[in-house]
Amino acid sequence: MPMVFNNEHDGCCTGLWEIAEDIPFFESFLSFRSTASNPEKIKQQLAARMILHSIDSNFPFADVEVLKGGKPVLKNNALKFSLSHCNGYAAAIVSSKAEVGIDIEPIHERVLKIEKKFLHPTELTQLDQFDYAQRVEYATLFWTLKEAMYKWWGRGSVDFSNDMVINAFDIDQSGTAQMKFAQLPEDTFELKYFLHNQIWFTTLCK
Repeated sequence: MPMVFNNEHDGCCTGLWEIAEDIPFFESFLSFRSTASNPEKIKQQLAARMILHSIDSNFPFADVEVLKGGKPVLKNNALKFSLSHCNGYAAAIVSSKAEVGIDIEPIHERVLKIEKKFLHPTELTQLDQFDYAQRVEYATLFWTLKEAMYKWWGRGSVDFSNDMVINAFDIDQSGTAQMKFAQLPEDTFELKYFLHNQIWFTTLCK
């Protein structure tokens, strides 16, 4: 099926694709070819790039290279983009004006097993106000917020629990969060998010 969500705001275009198509469908539109061996992984990679193609039909896939920290960039640096995929969905964000990061993640209780590894003590305190189900929901949100920030940074060497700290967030299924980032201590980052079919969709454009 086509994108279930697309939006343009402040020079950033975002999209979310629910994957129901087969590999030949995507390859009929795209010059990109995946080198993955798992068919589901291939479809996820293709669907994420299908969003890029939907945003810009001339997206230069041949000019994509990956930096040392894992961030994909275009050689000419004309466009900034970020990709994510999970559980039958793919997401992408593109901007010609700002650096971008995106992450999607399904809500799952396994996040509580690792929360102390990626959350700051002040964030753990924020989660103490919730019951078990809500804690799972918002701990997963915190993970996606930090993943989007990490992808925005794109240079590696980030301590998730201490370098990225969420100071405030909207307790809702859509909203914004305020985050401080140790590598850029003078800045405050505002990330946007919403929940779709129990999957958090989180973006940063700055």
